[in-house]
Amino acid sequence: MPEPNGSTATASVVFISAAGFTDLPVAEQARLKTRLEGLLARALAPLAGADRIVADTADGAAVVVLAPPVDALLLARRVRRAAREEREPLALRVGVNHGPIGIATDAAGEVQIVGDGVAAGASITPFAEPGAVIASRDFRDALAAADGERAERLRPAGTVTDSNLRAHDLFAFDGGDTADTPSAPPRRRLLLIGGLSVAGLLGTGLAVRGLRRAAARAKRPGTIALAITPWGEVRVNGESKGRSPPLKRLELAPGKHAIELRHPQSAPIALEVEVSPGEELTVRHAFAVQRPAPAPAQESRKFPTPAEIWRDFRRQTGL
Repeated sequence: MPEPNGSTATASVVFISAAGFTDLPVAEQARLKTRLEGLLARALAPLAGADRIVADTADGAAVVVLAPPVDALLLARRVRRAAREEREPLALRVGVNHGPIGIATDAAGEVQIVGDGVAAGASITPFAEPGAVIASRDFRDALAAADGERAERLRPAGTVTDSNLRAHDLFAFDGGDTADTPSAPPRRRLLLIGGLSVAGLLGTGLAVRGLRRAAARAKRPGTIALAITPWGEVRVNGESKGRSPPLKRLELAPGKHAIELRHPQSAPIALEVEVSPGEELTVRHAFAVQRPAPAPAQESRKFPTPAEIWRDFRRQTGL
């Protein structure tokens, strides 16, 4: 479990979760992560780099906003709007929380964001409808202290109980703000040394590694080793890859692929394989090919010896 290093602060956290992500094939997950990365980059553009920390989650991302709560709300709204404006709209759940966070290091040395601000935000996000923005009471109260007008646009959306039997009062945003740009300075920066107790910061942790590394891992190709006798043409998803042998290996993107093996003297073999990132598989097949019958051996021509020729001549002439 990550151990806090003593540096803590109170900040807003915006969680972005792709609905139905875990039900998708690996290749589709990688594609969705890439799209989400681009969408999030656009939504983050108005927010200064010093005012945010982007962390990876299993089905999306989380952004710690080190600016006033209104900037977190505006970020959530930009994410929602960008998802709707995609050529293929993305079904994203967006949850916003405000609370204590801390920097920690796990046993492997990975830097993580931990604390109740993270744990509670992760708990409420699954309760959002796809395409909706929900917020916790803690976030609503923090927003009210800084911007009462926007806080009034967060309407009560009921109370839910998470898997840890913790109740959360939820608020949904239905307002029509015209300004999606961050608020003016002054800003609060992370991290405040001391100030807050580290007690209670051992909850859910988010590894600070960003989206690109996770997406790259998900797109790492798998390898197919080929053991075909006597030989066969290899086709992948309808495209010829050559004859094996001499072809011995194929690199395929993660996901499902249709592999077909062909030999002119045998029926084709169709296979469907699902390749995981970095996985190594072997495809073996021996075609039952009828080998041509050997040509009949020609009888060797026997030539008569001189003695036989002489005897045959005497018999024919009567000598």
